[in-house]
Amino acid sequence: MRRRIFCIDSVSFYASCECAARNLNPYKTKLVVLSSLEDHGALVLAATPPMKRLGIKTGSRRFHIDRLPWQDRKHVLYAEARMSHYLNVSVQIVHILHQFAPPEAIRVYSIDETLVDLSGTERLFGNDEHVARLIRSTVFRYTGIPVTIGIGPNNVLAKLVLDLHGKKTGVARCLLHDVEKLIHPAPIEKMWGVGAKMAVHLQRLGIFTIGDLAHYPLDVLHEKFGVIGAELWHHAWGIDESPTILPPSSLFGAKRQHPRTIGHGITLMKDYTTYASIRLVLQAIAVEVGMRTRQAGLVGGSVHLGVRYTRTSERRGFSKQKKLDRFTADEQDFLPVLLALFLDGWDETEAVRYVSVALGKLEPRSDHVQLSFFEDEWAKARRYDFLDLVDQLNVRFGRGTIRPASSLLKDSPLRTRQRLIGGHKQGGDPS
Repeated sequence: MRRRIFCIDSVSFYASCECAARNLNPYKTKLVVLSSLEDHGALVLAATPPMKRLGIKTGSRRFHIDRLPWQDRKHVLYAEARMSHYLNVSVQIVHILHQFAPPEAIRVYSIDETLVDLSGTERLFGNDEHVARLIRSTVFRYTGIPVTIGIGPNNVLAKLVLDLHGKKTGVARCLLHDVEKLIHPAPIEKMWGVGAKMAVHLQRLGIFTIGDLAHYPLDVLHEKFGVIGAELWHHAWGIDESPTILPPSSLFGAKRQHPRTIGHGITLMKDYTTYASIRLVLQAIAVEVGMRTRQAGLVGGSVHLGVRYTRTSERRGFSKQKKLDRFTADEQDFLPVLLALFLDGWDETEAVRYVSVALGKLEPRSDHVQLSFFEDEWAKARRYDFLDLVDQLNVRFGRGTIRPASSLLKDSPLRTRQRLIGGHKQGGDPS
């Protein structure tokens, strides 16, 4: 039986949600979703296709719109992010897809993108093109959100043909015999799984297109990049064995490999120029990373700090990491190390705009108990009991229910971010 994988993507999802709430057509409306309506430097989280044609896209800033000619920007609509609403619409779309496939055949890839295995449903819904049109019309009828679809015999080809062709034409299909024609001419940056750094490494080898990657010696790629290099070579030929339909055991309590790192980063809404204010940011992020690590049942043996300076700086920033004296998931243990790393790398003349923290060398907490003659192990155990209780209360009653008193200070990001989803406002009615 031929596999039929559909990769379904919502067009400019956040912006389409705002257009749907206003009964507007996102293909004809100039609308952007901003992180804040008050900030001149607010981040553009989504833009409708007409705005993208003007050069405004995700990651642009409010002032980029203000610099457009008056004729181009006079009819622009601004909406403040409403993450709770977008999550609800995303769930609604997945519920609609249940009309076409069972839950185990649907893999939610992100808030706006879903993989669906429709293998063997031809007699129910017709051929690929017909079911694609049916899915698009059904989703739009019930949500007002336009979607585009890529169709292939596996996850990789469905995703690639969506990104390279489907987002322009609405629906695109690529079978194995179409790979050289539809996939190989694309630049290597368009390859699923190739980020900016990997693209640079590949370009140094003379690999500038997906076709170049496909015709590069497999053994050399494996030698230079390991398993990832071999996987990219196979993907360039449209070969992918990853499942779309997941076994029930993977959904209910199956043992999974723990992550290699657990981290969190914040893009600050203003430039931070004093150590006192940046210390509050580092403390807030450390609290978040510690909580996530404890909830995963892990402890970390190293800590990593990443800092980016303001966009006007000639320097990008810095990153540092250090091995911890003992494995921990307690922010009280690794925060002093973070502060020392920051002071060691920070140029006091530079304003900070982004900070990230991560714990690495993760091990199961239950399997990693270190006894020390120089520390009160009972006090450590009581401290973890306290932190676990705080984590449980925050999960039950909402994040930020119990938080450090320093979060009430003016420059602490916890003061406002506790009510955010994904770093952005939950939102209410359309603004």
